[in-house]
Amino acid sequence: MRFSEIQKKEVIDATKGAFLGYVQDATIDIETGKVELLHIGGGDRSIFFDMKDKDKDTRKVRLEDVTTIGKDIVLIGKRSGKK
Repeated sequence: MRFSEIQKKEVIDATKGAFLGYVQDATIDIETGKVELLHIGGGDRSIFFDMKDKDKDTRKVRLEDVTTIGKDIVLIGKRSGKK
């Protein structure tokens, strides 16, 4: 999957049912080329947001915390062994 396929998707915390923002950016391991962190921005889907305020409203989520990447949303939260 390419990063561009998940960029600008809504991010929802599945444990709280809360909207966290949109995927804005990512931290990539330069040796492996794998995504390590997703940067979740505020309520704006635009990738053209004010750079000076970029880190102020950005939450970083480890890729291991992503439970599902759907057509329109990304769910994060702890995976449960229960069904």
